[in-house]
Amino acid sequence: MNLETEIHQQSVLCESRGKLNLNAVGWSKIPLHRCNLSRHLLRKKKWNYWCFYDQDLLVSFTVSDLDYAGVVFCYWWDRKTGEFEENTVITPFGSGCSLGQTVSNTALFQGENGKFSFSVDDYGSYRIFIDFHKENRKYIRAELKVGVPQNWETLNVVVPWSRNRFQYTHKLFGLGVEGSVKIGDKSYEFENDNSFAVLDFGRGVWPYSTKWNWASMSYRPNKKEVYGVNLGAGWTDGTGTTENALLINGRIYKVPSDVVFEFDRQDHRSPWRIYTKDSKAVELTLRPSLHRKAASNLGLISSTVHQMVGEFEGVLRVGKNEFLIEGGLGWAEDHRARW
Repeated sequence: MNLETEIHQQSVLCESRGKLNLNAVGWSKIPLHRCNLSRHLLRKKKWNYWCFYDQDLLVSFTVSDLDYAGVVFCYWWDRKTGEFEENTVITPFGSGCSLGQTVSNTALFQGENGKFSFSVDDYGSYRIFIDFHKENRKYIRAELKVGVPQNWETLNVVVPWSRNRFQYTHKLFGLGVEGSVKIGDKSYEFENDNSFAVLDFGRGVWPYSTKWNWASMSYRPNKKEVYGVNLGAGWTDGTGTTENALLINGRIYKVPSDVVFEFDRQDHRSPWRIYTKDSKAVELTLRPSLHRKAASNLGLISSTVHQMVGEFEGVLRVGKNEFLIEGGLGWAEDHRARW
């Protein structure tokens, strides 16, 4: 079990010379960190990843700056037809990408392939605007809104590998999304009550070789309740910190135990078993419906991800309370990178 510090005050992630501020290490239920990354040439990593899904469509948009390159991508899966497509644009040294220091800052990509804009309006709602076109790919346009209730909690964690290698991660999940997505000549409408949105905001200084597992799931057993998880493994090993948490009706419950991801690397489509190592807080099985494999190899830089989208079943536990999951929507992934 990890003994983690809960942060209650505003904090800067880095000291003046770019090293990790040790007083920033810990976790919080609201975003309190300003990610003032500096120095660490070519090792800084910044991204804003959004994913939206319901029973008809899963669509994801990302703006990232990896220091030596900007990587902007979207992928979508029509659950009814099975059609899947992924589009990626790479720019030198993050050209066209703008990613701020805080979760509320606007994230922007603007280039010859279009525009991605992730912003927060005066009411605290996220606004997502996409106008993306690439040769031999379907044109994508999206205007979406994610409303955030005033007391809705999120997972915020600083993971310290060392004073020179560290990561701040913010996860928003369990909320619905409303708005439209047009892909080619087909339109989709998201409604708050039967959809989900996930934001993965990351800022850090990473080692060259890394691997991780990540699982995200949200589930509404009825119109009044919502349960969710954010679970990770691999990248936090040995740091005394995890990115593991349960969401129960807008409240975050930090899970100090490491999480085990059991799956077959020879057959990623077989069921995944995901559970807490030192407790019974999480006992889940994922049955995949989509295998998204994204691989790139540019010599010194490479990335391979197997993202399995499907349905979760099992049990979440908080104290003596049990929460049954039957058909929770989400994904788990296995990612290895040299970057």
